[in-house]
Amino acid sequence: MKQPLKPKYTQLRALGALLLVVVAIMVVLYQSTHPVVNSPFARPYSKADGDTLDIAIQLNPSIYSVKGDSASGRDYEILRRISEKEGVPMKFHPFVPLTHAMEYLDSGLYDVVVAAIPVTARLKEYFLTTEPVYLDREILVQRADTSGHGPIQSQIQLGGDTVWITANSPIASRIRNLSREIGDSIIIEAVPDCSAEHLFMLVATGVVKQAVINERIAQELAPDYPNIDISTPVSFTQFQSWAVNKRNQALRDSLNAWILRSGATDD
Repeated sequence: MKQPLKPKYTQLRALGALLLVVVAIMVVLYQSTHPVVNSPFARPYSKADGDTLDIAIQLNPSIYSVKGDSASGRDYEILRRISEKEGVPMKFHPFVPLTHAMEYLDSGLYDVVVAAIPVTARLKEYFLTTEPVYLDREILVQRADTSGHGPIQSQIQLGGDTVWITANSPIASRIRNLSREIGDSIIIEAVPDCSAEHLFMLVATGVVKQAVINERIAQELAPDYPNIDISTPVSFTQFQSWAVNKRNQALRDSLNAWILRSGATDD
């Protein structure tokens, strides 16, 4: 017989589900008020689209976001420059959970996955990765007020503690390596169907104690949450790249050339 969910996880699931519903409503409202031909939210994939690249792009402030009729985000702007300069038509498929995007990339539904993906040995086992687009690192998101003890300031202090991450994130590999480096266990709680932004808000609202996400995303959100501390790094600075199906070497080579010509790696 299944054990009842603990109150903490019931609350976490409920809030996570609510946040996903809000994102879904935003997407539906945008699509219903903008013609498909002008919308950055693309119609379902079709092989009839020919040379159009189907880009699965992560919804977060630093990568891709939409306000009114305007799309923005660092990765989005790089892709837009490539599309214009190289004459490559692109269609954007926004997503939140990384798991589904990677599954669809593997099946050939998407051509490229653009997300906060650190280049790790494990990632390279399953996918091709492009030239580094920029640098980033993983940091600890925690509340600044920790009952008088102050926030964690050293990775060693995570020994015997628990951190929350998004499910199937490459960050799990870094946490396991860190656990070996400090000679102590670090418990990983992977939250399904949850983005880095959602995790940040779960920490800010006290649902979870602390989370590990990419620093660029945390820096975008931190100004609106003065109760949050993001000063403790969990990894060294890492290359951030885009993922391509392992069977599509030609596309990866083309993307590398386009990225270099766009000047993205110089930022």
